[in-house]
Amino acid sequence: MAKTCTKENICKQATRLFVKRGFSASVNEVVAKAGIAKGTFYHYFESKEDLIVELYKTLMFEIEKECVTEYGGESAREYSFNVFGAIVKWFITHPDKFNYIVIFETSPYIKKVVGKVDETLRGPLENTMKKVDMGMLKAYPPEMITFFDFSFTRAAANYFLSFSAPKQCYEERFRMVFDMYWDGVSQN
Repeated sequence: MAKTCTKENICKQATRLFVKRGFSASVNEVVAKAGIAKGTFYHYFESKEDLIVELYKTLMFEIEKECVTEYGGESAREYSFNVFGAIVKWFITHPDKFNYIVIFETSPYIKKVVGKVDETLRGPLENTMKKVDMGMLKAYPPEMITFFDFSFTRAAANYFLSFSAPKQCYEERFRMVFDMYWDGVSQN
């Protein structure tokens, strides 16, 4: 049990630190923030880059698990509205995690060192391909739609987080924000 708690603590503290200082924060800073010995860090992670990538993958799979449902026969518009709404709401409810994802995805350092984290794209890409195959979305390349979807959810979250009451703004305006997205990708 302590093993999991220690690793979770490292991840939690590292997320906060990377959001505050960027990926230039050192292992020594992560260790100090987590209140552990350096050897403990290396027990769980091979390197700082290993930690950075694991944090990203963990967050992306957390979003997929908590926000993405199987298509249940509803209209493509309502399905996408519900899934994207859940993702955007997750982002505004977890701003440190959201900011970590944004920093990771926009970091030139990470793109150079790590490149894409393909396993985090599989689920979203499969979902997009299903919707294209079913004629729900325009027949653009599925990878392009997937990246457009990622950009939409992040831009929408940033929009709502720019308000003093982001959750209230989300409740009032998400349908309008979603409509702007849907008009660009839907087949209808």
